[in-house]
Amino acid sequence: MNRQEYGNPLGNQVKSLPELVDEQVKRCFDEKKIQKLISVAEIFDVRKIYITGAGDSIAAAGAFAEVIQKFAGVFHCEAIEPMEYTRFMTASDIGIGEPNSPLVIAISAGGGTARVKEAILKTNELGAMSLLITNKKESASSAVAKKVFYLDVPPMEKDFPGLRSYFAGMIGLLALAARMGRVRNVLVPEKTEEIRQAICKYVHSWETEMDRIDEQMFALAQKWKNLEKYNFIGCGADLSSALFASEKFYECNGVIADHTDAEDWCHIDYFLKNPQEIGTVIFADRHEPEFGRVKETIQAAAAIGRPVLVITNAEKEEFDDRAEVCEIPDTPVGYEWLAPLMNYAPAAILSGYCCTLSGRKFFNEYDPIAGEYNGSGRYFDKKLMTTGSSAIEIHI
Repeated sequence: MNRQEYGNPLGNQVKSLPELVDEQVKRCFDEKKIQKLISVAEIFDVRKIYITGAGDSIAAAGAFAEVIQKFAGVFHCEAIEPMEYTRFMTASDIGIGEPNSPLVIAISAGGGTARVKEAILKTNELGAMSLLITNKKESASSAVAKKVFYLDVPPMEKDFPGLRSYFAGMIGLLALAARMGRVRNVLVPEKTEEIRQAICKYVHSWETEMDRIDEQMFALAQKWKNLEKYNFIGCGADLSSALFASEKFYECNGVIADHTDAEDWCHIDYFLKNPQEIGTVIFADRHEPEFGRVKETIQAAAAIGRPVLVITNAEKEEFDDRAEVCEIPDTPVGYEWLAPLMNYAPAAILSGYCCTLSGRKFFNEYDPIAGEYNGSGRYFDKKLMTTGSSAIEIHI
């Protein structure tokens, strides 16, 4: 079976990342651009940061919220679901009281999500600082945000479901954090360049491994293509990678896919019936303190008959031999926190191949083999798909 015949837009995006990274880092870390975005005085005003966004964007927020807090030198940084922020958090909950603080960062590649616009409008009304990270200069959200960080992702034909935008959004967050850290003297002046180099080094390290990973995921997809249920497991920042991976399986395959951490899986998901029918993808970062618990989880999942894929920077021999192990490049020394920038890649490739091998459609509408939209059309019916048209309400 020739895997080239089953190529698809999602897998193509993954394979483009080593080529994209240098230019994307250049565009996001551009000194003139980022200095114009937020002033020195405004940076010193910030005491607390909230990061919000829908779908892929909340995964990007969760992946690097802890790093941003450390770099920016603020006392709190939290990734928060937009509905939680817009409808349920009061001004006292949010912590209004100082000018330009908190800083509320909203991430939206297209800028058209109603909840994102709602979060920005609420932030503005509270007198806090709203900053939109987006790849669309003109949108409903960019029109109302106080500040707009335009990612300017180099275009790629058929760049859907979103993956390059997810990658670029994370780089944008890191560029903003580095700028804040340098201004506030949390980071030494040369640290920004070191971060840039570490990002590029890590992503480029995938170049020589990408074809091996692609071939392994194609082979696994032939076994998993007809599964209808999936578990994605990750701890710490890897929980965001698990979320993003689950989202790609929803979008590409229309299957049931959830995400959880290793401890919760052992208490709850472990008991799902028909384990042989549940594809189980587990992120196992050897640098993280929960690595031992993750290995126990892998062993348990394999022992009850789950089909298991382990995505790891450790050696295959560390894990139960009943599990499929995909070894991925490790992060540069001292930059272990960069793992979520790329570790979702094998799962995304797997999702694309499961779609094309099973004859499914992206979003139940787009046939990636035929290269055309030939579904019913109801999934893109604007009357039903209300993510952009949902009524906006401001609750203070």
